[in-house]
Amino acid sequence: MSIHAARQILLAALLLPLSANAVANQLSLETAVDRALASNPSLSSLQFDERALAAESRQAGLIPNPELTISAEDAFGTGQRQALDDLQTTLSLSQVLERGLRVRRVAVADARYDAFGTEQRAERLDVAAETARRFVEVLGLQAKLALANEAVSLADAAESAANDRVRTAKAPDAEVLRARADLARARLVAEDAEHELLTSRRRLAAQWGETGMVDALEAAGDLLALPDTAPLDQLEQRVSENPDLLRFNSLQDIRLAELRLQQERAKPSWTVSAGVRHFARGDDVAGVASLTIPLSFRDRNSGNIAASEARVSQVETDRNAANVQIRTQLFAWLQELRHAHHVVETLQASVIPDSQRALEATRRAYQRGRYGYRELQLARSDVLAAREQLIEAATNAHRFAIEIDRLVGGSQGLLNPAQTAQ
Repeated sequence: MSIHAARQILLAALLLPLSANAVANQLSLETAVDRALASNPSLSSLQFDERALAAESRQAGLIPNPELTISAEDAFGTGQRQALDDLQTTLSLSQVLERGLRVRRVAVADARYDAFGTEQRAERLDVAAETARRFVEVLGLQAKLALANEAVSLADAAESAANDRVRTAKAPDAEVLRARADLARARLVAEDAEHELLTSRRRLAAQWGETGMVDALEAAGDLLALPDTAPLDQLEQRVSENPDLLRFNSLQDIRLAELRLQQERAKPSWTVSAGVRHFARGDDVAGVASLTIPLSFRDRNSGNIAASEARVSQVETDRNAANVQIRTQLFAWLQELRHAHHVVETLQASVIPDSQRALEATRRAYQRGRYGYRELQLARSDVLAAREQLIEAATNAHRFAIEIDRLVGGSQGLLNPAQTAQ
């Protein structure tokens, strides 16, 4: 095999060309994310959260129901009040005056409902990121399976060469046995890769709720087209778009609304009532009215107010901690991405070409009887290991770019921000 042919095999393994039968099942990253955002089971359940929050907001705006009170006095007593002659019957209607409490209660419910938009965006971005992760996993496993199948072909060719050497008495029988064992191991590796790919495809399809057989699903993409990203200073400016940080803005609104609600509850609600009283003696009727004002000298809701104030202060502290953590993780992912780029470039520029040339030289020497099977086996293993390392490094580069895009709220474009912003 020439060096040019070997390079063509490498490109075929890594760029993942699809057969004519598989073209209909090609799936791009953008299509996968679109499907997930349209049909993900977890996202579908968010509509019920929205309905519940809207219902809670309506409930918070309702005023307390009035109370109807019927009372009877001055009957079934002693003396002149043994009978019903002096009976007094009162019919009254009472209503609690919340004195601003309803407005504050509605404000809390509305703040929670408004926060749903931020939460929904975060959930959609998480689904997009997870879909992208699983897509890249499929893409990498497809390359690994192609490489494993190539390893089987190489091992099969080595077994044939060993048989020829044994038949011509150029090598002992043990050489064929080693080659046969290597071929069996290569087939096992290929089988494992195939099973792992099937599972990975199923995990990807589950992102849009598909649970049927997806054996023919192919992730379409160029694994070696490495993603790039903006410089660190520009990425840090986009951190504010991270929905995990935006959640704190919504949470702050909720906590402030809860604090005002607790402060309002420190003011006791009044109860007014009005009605009519009937006097059995003389059959007279008179109006009655009352105003009930609770005396709150013992409980001014100070404990709940203090607790709400503490939660308001906690939001800012948690926001600062999250901001530091996100920026630290952003720096780490960016370093990992740059390292993955360096690994891929080094493997492509020197390691793989040199290993391939060494394999060709070893194969020629083996055919001439200058090298034994062990040298051929090591040279072949070096090439396959370098190619596998290339696949792993390229896959990692895509993974790191996805994590960076998630940290900056999808502003890098890898997670289809036009969809995640809806």
